[in-house]
Amino acid sequence: REVGQAVRAAVANGVPRSELFVTTKIECCPGTAFMGKMGPLECLTKKDPAADVAHNMRVLGLDYVDLLVLHWPCDDLDASVHAYEAMVQSYRSGGARALGVSNFNASALASFLPRVSVKPVINQCGFSIAGHTEDLWGRDDATKHASEAYNMTYSAYSPLGGWAKGGTSHVLSDPTVNQVASAHNTTAAAVALRWVTQQGVVAVTSSDKASHIKGDLASFELSLTDEEMASLATVQ
Repeated sequence: REVGQAVRAAVANGVPRSELFVTTKIECCPGTAFMGKMGPLECLTKKDPAADVAHNMRVLGLDYVDLLVLHWPCDDLDASVHAYEAMVQSYRSGGARALGVSNFNASALASFLPRVSVKPVINQCGFSIAGHTEDLWGRDDATKHASEAYNMTYSAYSPLGGWAKGGTSHVLSDPTVNQVASAHNTTAAAVALRWVTQQGVVAVTSSDKASHIKGDLASFELSLTDEEMASLATVQ
């Protein structure tokens, strides 16, 4: 709700809507096979994915969103396709400018894409230093390469490593990361972000501190060597 209010206020104050990018996701509760040892998530979603889309749009109070994403694969392929096709209806009616998926690994994409009428443009997965070898949620190099092969943008949430070790990031205190940061006179966070974006991956991060946001943007000025990229890839 607050996002929608902020967007409307910005537009009312002269910010072109085209300069703002709004993303929303609908849930699709994954089953045990997808979640592995963690077990299934508590399913908060309604049984009707079209109602989920309508609910999000109503809460946002916007005419359209720029990106509508299916948050997880569902319990089975048919359910995933059913949920996604509800999103397609929003896309075709102008409620969403683009569609995407999240946490789809390479095998899930291979099964899913031939079944849908509009191809998703993005696959958003956890991806970071020390968090790029686990295919359960598409947090692996193979899923990155598969997404690119399907001409989909591969986007990284938790690019600083928040999902690498049970939700607590150790990346910023890792000796190798800090050694590279010292060599470039920059921060460990800048190195972690640049390792992701230098591979052509779109990193999604946020902060409530202006200094952190400026540091995130400054990371694009950093150029890591091939040797540094390879060394950072070995961090566990």
